[in-house]
Amino acid sequence: MQKLIFLTTLFMLLSISLFEGLIIVLTLYTFYSIARGRLKPYGRLFFPLLLYAIPTLLSTILYTPSHLGKGIERSLFLLVYPLGGKERLDYEFFKRFNLFLIMAGVLLIPVVIYKFLKTGEPAPLWGGWFEVGLLYSFFSLSALAMFLYTRKVYYSLLYLLLFLLFVGFVFFSMRRSAMFGLVITLIFLLYLLRGFVSKKVLALVLLSLTFAGSLTFGILVEKDPRFATAWELITGRRTLDDQALNAISSLRWEIFKKGLEVLQKDIKEGNYLELLIGHGINSGYYLEPKSPVGGTYESVFLLSELIEKGVLGLAGILWLWFAYYSFFFRFKIRQREDLLLLPSLSFLSVLLIGSIFTGFWDAMLPWILLMFRVVEKHGEGH
Repeated sequence: MQKLIFLTTLFMLLSISLFEGLIIVLTLYTFYSIARGRLKPYGRLFFPLLLYAIPTLLSTILYTPSHLGKGIERSLFLLVYPLGGKERLDYEFFKRFNLFLIMAGVLLIPVVIYKFLKTGEPAPLWGGWFEVGLLYSFFSLSALAMFLYTRKVYYSLLYLLLFLLFVGFVFFSMRRSAMFGLVITLIFLLYLLRGFVSKKVLALVLLSLTFAGSLTFGILVEKDPRFATAWELITGRRTLDDQALNAISSLRWEIFKKGLEVLQKDIKEGNYLELLIGHGINSGYYLEPKSPVGGTYESVFLLSELIEKGVLGLAGILWLWFAYYSFFFRFKIRQREDLLLLPSLSFLSVLLIGSIFTGFWDAMLPWILLMFRVVEKHGEGH
């Protein structure tokens, strides 16, 4: 199982095509193992994911069959999650896993910078702005865990510097979803750490984040029209209107209004099946009014997910939020080694918080779910 986790992580870092090919194999293996009774229990997120996956796939088959590939990817691929509970992995695995992610974060820095200088868009080996923000959120969590875990002063300072460097790359990505997801997740982690780590250490992390966040916001106000508009509103130099809201939200306010029209039309026309299971993946291309940005009504996830996956799909996501955070906030740090589990515990939180104004799906989500199940399984040994 350890080799499989490292292989999956490596493929995810190297190539999205390799990663998705492996996820297909692992998903089939997961179904086979469940059918043969070799894999149970399935984990607290399995049934919420199932409730989400069924309407996602069904609505795509019925209403947007040309996007069936994406429908399968965004439904069945998530059900690889139970495989993370195949066997309990020890603390040594989590230590090596965090070091592996930290090393990956360091090695990818020249790639990100090179692509930015060449194309104007920072990117790891695949993807772009969003992947930089999300991956470096993961790397920063691993660096923070090793900073808190390590007793040797030299290594502790090294991990702290790497944590701050990786956080800097998250802010450098200028993806608000990644910044928002990481900052809120770190605040959640400080709450979990309150009784285990000294107040001086917590204050140091919090002050570092405050400084980094303030510095980044100041830079973005000068470089990014979205942040410049937000600052004008904060300082009272501009009034809040539709134009300002669209500037801050990257047109999400206009998208939200169009999505509400779609929902009102479904209710008025009695489209009960569509309300129940949704209109399918990328239905924004076909519905009226069409989405201003293409396939999705990407605004607040409550509306965008409701349109694509219906009441059942949205219920699955909300159930998943509840199941996940009820585990997260009950997580107990009983000994120093438990600090090593915090990154794998928190990856999903970064995605969920960041998805509030984007959407539940990300190409790395199957891996994120797999890692959370690994932490769950470890806890079953206590």
